[in-house]
Amino acid sequence: MIDILIADNQTLTREGIKATLANILDINITGSATHFIELEQLIITHQPRVIILDPYHNQRLTVANVKTIRSKYPAARLLVLSNRRDRGEVQELLDLGIKNYVFKECSREELVHAIYSAAKGEQFFCKNTFETLFGNKLLPEKDDTLPQLSSRETELIRLIADGLTNKDIAEKLFLSVHTIKTHRKNIIKKLGFTFKNTAELSALLQKR
Repeated sequence: MIDILIADNQTLTREGIKATLANILDINITGSATHFIELEQLIITHQPRVIILDPYHNQRLTVANVKTIRSKYPAARLLVLSNRRDRGEVQELLDLGIKNYVFKECSREELVHAIYSAAKGEQFFCKNTFETLFGNKLLPEKDDTLPQLSSRETELIRLIADGLTNKDIAEKLFLSVHTIKTHRKNIIKKLGFTFKNTAELSALLQKR
């Protein structure tokens, strides 16, 4: 069972999340808060596995509060659910260690996937978050408009997404670690990609 807290000052948003998740048997919403003090009290009382929050649309729940929560309650996984689409703001939270970020216009499936990923300590971005970070060039409709990744580079991304280190990949592909590092640098140059969300990129590449 995944115990969840919701922190958002918009009543319709809180109730909408509750309704969306109501029929999922292994997700239990233990409470909701509109500001940081209330949220912190609920964290202490319920010790949730996942906290769904929006640190941008509520002056009483800010990015600074996110830092506090991560520091004081490291066992709680934070899932940001926001309307914001500014790359700098999204990146600001990722730099704080946020691994799960979805926009409020995401699908029900994406939200549920994000919750499960957060509970397991895995990373998940919805499609719109990913586009905000890396642009539409990673989501083409035709194969001939894809970034010019070699088959080896695509393979490398998928192996990194599986959790393999440079050394592991080098041994698996019978290449040197130096060669693997060179491939990584080339991928970054082509995509502006930092390997912080490799699993999501790998999933997109599988649609080619």
